[in-house]
Amino acid sequence: MKIAVISDSHDHMNNILQTVSIINERKIDAVIHCGDYVAPFVKKWFDKLDESIKKNFFGVFGNNDGERVFLKQNLGQICQLSQNGNELLLELGGKRIFVSHMPKQGTLEALANSNKFDIILSGHTHVLRNEKYDNGVLVVNPGELCGYLTGNSTFAIIDTEKMEAEIVEL
Repeated sequence: MKIAVISDSHDHMNNILQTVSIINERKIDAVIHCGDYVAPFVKKWFDKLDESIKKNFFGVFGNNDGERVFLKQNLGQICQLSQNGNELLLELGGKRIFVSHMPKQGTLEALANSNKFDIILSGHTHVLRNEKYDNGVLVVNPGELCGYLTGNSTFAIIDTEKMEAEIVEL
């Protein structure tokens, strides 16, 4: 299974649309957004995902997602947003996945060493992280889709069979 991992899109219409196009072209099986969509109207751009992908579109909120009620109402039509908004536990491609926008470094380390998850995803820092621990746990921060802080617009595609993440730069 191939999973696209996005974070910190921050309403960047062009980058969202370009990413959606790549996801559709590459026939990705699922999408996970690690938060900071920002405004509810992003649904209009993510709505261009192929129907088969929208059935496997998951996400959590970030610290800049201020309009959470309308985001949940609007984006929630195509994205399965976490019930508590902050963390998501799911299984895709036979892998146990933990998703949170801004876990602390110590929390990431504890989760990676717990052997309770195969993949740990985060965002918030806008800094890429693609690390495989000795126990096989993959820890990924896809960087920032918006490109506002680093000047690099990136997302990740995880292959659950190979347990590898490819960083895609726009």
